[in-house]
Amino acid sequence: MRARFYLYFFLILLPLPAFAQDSYRIEKVSSGVYAALAEPGGAATSNAFIVDLGAQLIIGGAHFSRKAINDLIAATTGLNGKPIRAIVLAHHHPGYSFIDFDFPEQFDLAMNIETRLIMKQEARKLKNPVLFFKAGLTFEGRDRTLILTNVGPAHSNGDLLAYIPQDSTVFTSDLVYIDSVGFLGAGSLREWALALEGISALQIDKVIPGFGPIGDRQDLLAFKTYLKDFLTEIIRHIDRGDSLETTLETFSLPSYTSLPGYERFMPGNIERAYLQLKER
Repeated sequence: MRARFYLYFFLILLPLPAFAQDSYRIEKVSSGVYAALAEPGGAATSNAFIVDLGAQLIIGGAHFSRKAINDLIAATTGLNGKPIRAIVLAHHHPGYSFIDFDFPEQFDLAMNIETRLIMKQEARKLKNPVLFFKAGLTFEGRDRTLILTNVGPAHSNGDLLAYIPQDSTVFTSDLVYIDSVGFLGAGSLREWALALEGISALQIDKVIPGFGPIGDRQDLLAFKTYLKDFLTEIIRHIDRGDSLETTLETFSLPSYTSLPGYERFMPGNIERAYLQLKER
């Protein structure tokens, strides 16, 4: 009886295994590339990615709460035990100082210069070493390469793209929505449309979006077409002199009304696009 008690006491003192997390569902995209898909009801509100460079891993995403990043690290550690080289922050929305600041201090953070400047204006300060770049940053490993490209203002005031050329895979974060009208963010819709043109010029087989399932090139092209159609319709209302109120009342994209998020996000998307494009 005493031996059983000591065994029980010993077991409850053991740390939880590295894979004990409930924020992400890990899906293999290709050899050495994984999507960490946000689980409904979990701490993660956005997808993330994991890339095995050969001897080290790179992980990345956006909208990281303390639990979400710790869960992503736990899920990553549970894959193959290789060390994490750096964490990539795809973008950050100003005013959200309760996310994207609670990274374990032993990890380097990589981000573009726009995101770094946005985060410098927040009330909180990062404690991690930061690698920031103007045009791009490349992690070249033994088995594959991760290319970070600064897209600039698009969905946010500063987005980046994570591309793995050997696997023809791209992590777009919220630059691409799959089967959704999406939230059109706080960046520049003109630049967003141009960014999608650039992304679609890459050799891409798989797309890891900021939310939803893993997609492919056709999903990327479908979202590019949707955004173009949306902006074209907004411009049509502006060119005929419609007010914002009239545009909100009469705006219609029949081909997309069945998409998830249409009722929820479209009014805000219309208002933001109208106000931004009217200044052109």
